[in-house]
Amino acid sequence: MSGVEPILRWHGLAKAEQLSGIRRSIEEWTEREGLSLDLSQMVALAVYEAMANVVEHAYRDDGIGTLDVELRRDRDAVLAVVADEGHWHVSTPEEQHHRGRGLELIERLAAQVTVLPSNTGTRVRMRWPVEEPKDGRLAFLDAVTDAGLARLSTEAVLRTLLTRIHDLLSVDTAAVLIYDRSGDHLVAGASVGLEQHVRRLTRIPSGVGLAGRVVETMEALVADRVDETTVETPLLWESGVTALLGVPMIAAGALVGVLRVGVSGDRTFTAEEILLLQVAADRLALAVQAQASNVESNATTALQRSLLPSRLPSVAGLDFAGRYVPGADLGVGGDWYDVFPLSGGRIGIVIGDVAGHGFAAAVVMGRLRSALRAYALDNDEPEIVMDKLDRKASHFEAGVMATVAYAVVEPAEGRLTLCLAGHLRPVLAVPGRTSRFVDAIVDPPIGFSLKGRHRRSQVIQVPPGATLCFYTDGLVERRDRPIDAGLAELLDAVAALPSETVCAELMAEFVEGQSTADDVALLVMHHTEPS
Repeated sequence: MSGVEPILRWHGLAKAEQLSGIRRSIEEWTEREGLSLDLSQMVALAVYEAMANVVEHAYRDDGIGTLDVELRRDRDAVLAVVADEGHWHVSTPEEQHHRGRGLELIERLAAQVTVLPSNTGTRVRMRWPVEEPKDGRLAFLDAVTDAGLARLSTEAVLRTLLTRIHDLLSVDTAAVLIYDRSGDHLVAGASVGLEQHVRRLTRIPSGVGLAGRVVETMEALVADRVDETTVETPLLWESGVTALLGVPMIAAGALVGVLRVGVSGDRTFTAEEILLLQVAADRLALAVQAQASNVESNATTALQRSLLPSRLPSVAGLDFAGRYVPGADLGVGGDWYDVFPLSGGRIGIVIGDVAGHGFAAAVVMGRLRSALRAYALDNDEPEIVMDKLDRKASHFEAGVMATVAYAVVEPAEGRLTLCLAGHLRPVLAVPGRTSRFVDAIVDPPIGFSLKGRHRRSQVIQVPPGATLCFYTDGLVERRDRPIDAGLAELLDAVAALPSETVCAELMAEFVEGQSTADDVALLVMHHTEPS
């Protein structure tokens, strides 16, 4: 593309996994515009760094938000703008220092940089003259921010980047040490050079040696003496390493690991090399985090699918239908539904929503689901089942909060006994009547710990032809409107029809084609007319 002011624009969610694809688009754009290789690299790297800053800092307290990128070519310069709608709540000195490194790199790469913060977000404007002198740092910077690395596994990314760092900085050893937060120690992740045969046998406690002190300080540190006081393995000082440099690998304000390199002879590390290695560590951390996020997302999805019923039971006089959809922004969470047989021809119905998202919420959901099923086998009254579930959660799942609706249905009598723990009331649609929310007491959520008080249940009649709709708040809650508006729309949408028909219509109206921030669970029961 050529001519006056050709423009590249991108708008979407500020997610780490998006950045490599955007960078490829930028590189293709600079190639179409006929920019020199050095200038193309400077533009791609600076914009990539600005985008990474948005991912890591702009929406720290607000969840995932938007990212806007614009590149424009005029006759004399290339102009780039990276914008967000976040608040940049960077409060700790470590976070401020980390953000500063990103801006420092951008200022080294662009001829002019302007940061424009406001109440509605931040805009970073960058400008390059079309004729830009070559910079010897670009080979290193481009090597450690290569978009192609996104297609590799975590282990391959680590080894590839370490090899490039080893060769381009001419160091004798390079290693990534992964931080294990649960044990507050480092373990060997990958290494090249002298340490390439060191396996995952060594654990480095926080505060011990150079790498352990990096964990403590979250700062780049240099050791000009290499012995048992600075490193954990004799291999390094026995091999003649005379100086070590360790830098923290930080993503989204959290420590991911430590990148450590070593040299021998009279060589020392320059301020430029420390900055370049920190940039490499930041990109390594972002790649590791993105890969870990994908692994967790796949595991969470598999867990969620294994816990949702693949087939709802066939019960004379009742038909069931259910749906689950992960949130567009936050992905799989802790929503679930369940239908299972009980003694005496009764049926147990559950729908719940564990606070939070991701693998942790899904694991808690699985434990609550199993515990509720076990309590339901030994206790006929829903309120007793929920009391036991609450005590279990309060004792063994400290800090967990979940809303749950549990009901026991007696199909022959058309009767349902319902207990609500903080959950939204189901909608009952009876032929010839206006749909309504069931008249049931809503007790506090599971995990609230009622401390001696007991939960309560309500008996609800579900006559032949009636439909009962259970749901989680993701179905009706949207950022741009109060939840009451969504609940009113739900009342209008639920009709006394077969459950599959109701499910399909509700999904079409409330979910399909819409960006639901939260995950959605829906369970519909229809009391069939006698034949």
